Amino acid sequence: MNALNVLASEGSNGWWLPADINEVIWGTLAFLVVAFLLVKFGKDFIAKGMRGRSEKIADRLGEASAARESAEAERDRIKAALADSDAEAGRIVEEARRAADQLGVDTAARTESDIAALRERAATDLVATRTQATADLSGELSRLALGAAEEVVGSALDDATQQRLIDAYISQVGSQN
Repeated sequence: MNALNVLASEGSNGWWLPADINEVIWGTLAFLVVAFLLVKFGKDFIAKGMRGRSEKIADRLGEASAARESAEAERDRIKAALADSDAEAGRIVEEARRAADQLGVDTAARTESDIAALRERAATDLVATRTQATADLSGELSRLALGAAEEVVGSALDDATQQRLIDAYISQVGSQN
């Protein structure tokens, strides 16, 4: 021990242990006591804290997993809605095409019926005009025939004879047409 005291009195323990040996021994003993006490009494608290932290991490991972699944479900719903909107847009375009085609058919049919009505009205007008022209011509012929008959006979005829001559002339002219 004398050698230790000599070494201790020198203030240095050599190149590999630069401090006082008593300080190293007491420091080591104090460390071992604190480490023993921490292991003996703090082990349960540290383990409990670690388990709690592990549980918190596991809970957060579960929440993150649930949030991810929810986000993936929402993504799938949005993709389906997008696909549905594309299908709906195609359906609307097709419906518009069908409506336009039907409108063209309806317009053509309406035009044809209008043309037929116009032709029928024109035919009716033509018949009415022909009848009117025939009546006008008959009146004019009657007047001319009366004038010619008066000239030939030289005197005025009675009304009954005059009417009979006019009718006979009209019948004759009508049978020639």
